Amino acid sequence: MRPVTSSRKNQRGITLIYGVAALFVTIPMVGMAVDVGILYNTKAQLQAAVDGAALAAARALNLGSSTASQVTSAQTNATNWFYANFPNGVWGTSGTVVPLAIVADDAVNPRIRNVTVSASTNVPTYFMRLLNFTNTSISAIGNAARRDVVVMLVLDRSGSMNSNNGCANMKNASKIFTGQFAAGRDQIGMVTFGETVSMGTAPSTTFQSTLGYSNASGSGAGLIDTIQCNGWTGTPGAMSIGYNELYKKALPGALNILMFMTDGLPNVVVGNYQARIKPTSLCKDSNGVAMNAGGDMNLNPRAWYASVALGGLFGTIPSGPIGAIGQNFGVNYWYSATNNPPSYGQGTTGSANAPGCAFPGSPANFANDIASLPENDIFGNSLSGYKAITRISGQIQANSPSNTDNVSFNTSDAAATQARTNGTLQAYVFGVGLGGTSGSPPDYRLMQRMTNDPNADLYNSPALYGAYVNIPTQPVGTFIYASNPGQLNSAFLKISSMILRLSQ
Repeated sequence: MRPVTSSRKNQRGITLIYGVAALFVTIPMVGMAVDVGILYNTKAQLQAAVDGAALAAARALNLGSSTASQVTSAQTNATNWFYANFPNGVWGTSGTVVPLAIVADDAVNPRIRNVTVSASTNVPTYFMRLLNFTNTSISAIGNAARRDVVVMLVLDRSGSMNSNNGCANMKNASKIFTGQFAAGRDQIGMVTFGETVSMGTAPSTTFQSTLGYSNASGSGAGLIDTIQCNGWTGTPGAMSIGYNELYKKALPGALNILMFMTDGLPNVVVGNYQARIKPTSLCKDSNGVAMNAGGDMNLNPRAWYASVALGGLFGTIPSGPIGAIGQNFGVNYWYSATNNPPSYGQGTTGSANAPGCAFPGSPANFANDIASLPENDIFGNSLSGYKAITRISGQIQANSPSNTDNVSFNTSDAAATQARTNGTLQAYVFGVGLGGTSGSPPDYRLMQRMTNDPNADLYNSPALYGAYVNIPTQPVGTFIYASNPGQLNSAFLKISSMILRLSQ
């Protein structure tokens, strides 16, 4: 063996010194990497907790009968959510501070309430303690927003709703729906429809006391409880009047919603027939003077929101067998801009001395009095559309059962399209179709078109209908089909949850 020289001994000593010196550099670097990893992981968990707390607070802004109580609910929810997801002492943290959530109106859009949740905590170090760093303070801020919601309930009160407790279940479900929104901030109104449209109330912040409500905090009676179900199904007029109430409210910064529910097919269109009366007609004006003898159906000044003057004879066109049509024809609709508040109304039918027509024949047949159907209903909805119609000499044929069916579909579709596409105020359309009553069940495709919902049936098994190619550039709503009245509560709750998620 070769003897160890003094030079080699010196080299070994230097290597040992270098190795020990390297430990003083490597250990802090490894320790710093470990501590930084813990720090970043804790920071991510803290951020997730404040983000979730802000969302929970925004959702809670619908809890309470006043804006002050809603703020309290939001702050309580935020605190509870935070500590459920970031408990005291998690990851060894200490001194965690979560101030009350800040709820404030948006500086630009007063229809938006912003929620800010902040938190701070101390994260312990392990290896860095060797360098006298015992903990590191971190903080996080979460933000969420909640738009005020303006809803018009558009509820079917046709006669078929009376079967299988449909009418009663609809009223219960509607009250549960109103109970999910923020009184004092959100606004809800209501129209109901049979062959006529009844204006319940314009959207208001007092909707719970006005309409009635039901939720975890209690319940109250209101206009919803007074609904009586009878008559035909005047869908297009109800959709137009419902949308017009949103338009008059004029809150484009809010989330505007038409919440539409029906158990059947639309079968009433309201048209202006002043210029379409046959010379041989015995249709009379409100003074009992026949139209062919100079009668005048212009009763009072009427106006629509687009300042289109309306006048003359406004009658319904119920669809179905021709023999049944005239029995419901002659209802006189108007919208009075001069009333305070503005109001809708309808005249009576079947009397020579009322603002309607007394039609000859048994059963009455409006084709004996009307030469053709108008191109648009009184709300501007086109009678032409995706359902085919027949014409004679360029005019829409009046005595055609298929026409009177199809124009009801077309005008309903047009009314919903107008709500979704109006350049001044766009609205979302949500729809609930009801089966299990005595009426023909709603048409799935029409409901998908009206709500602009592309999805196939997600709520029934097996699925009742397939996907629909919608228009994604327009507000996309949701259609839910309830197979029987007992499913209405669930359907209305699903819709309210979707609207509240959309408002955030």
